[in-house]
Amino acid sequence: MRQESRLTAQGRLTIPADIRKRANLRAGSRFTWEVDPDGNILLRPMRLGLSDVAGMFKLDHPLSAGDIRKAISVR
Repeated sequence: MRQESRLTAQGRLTIPADIRKRANLRAGSRFTWEVDPDGNILLRPMRLGLSDVAGMFKLDHPLSAGDIRKAISVR
């Protein structure tokens, strides 16, 4: 899938809705940027691991590690 965006004067890009949906991106998603030796820009969404979310949620019952992995997995 190839789509295009335009860089604004403020340095912002809009990710097309189809791509956001396919990549399961939401407001607040974080990314890493890299420029390879040929000048290509690589943009990758950062995916959270269990240690990144430890202590973020307060529940009235404990969850297993499997339950947490399933809840944060990319659909």
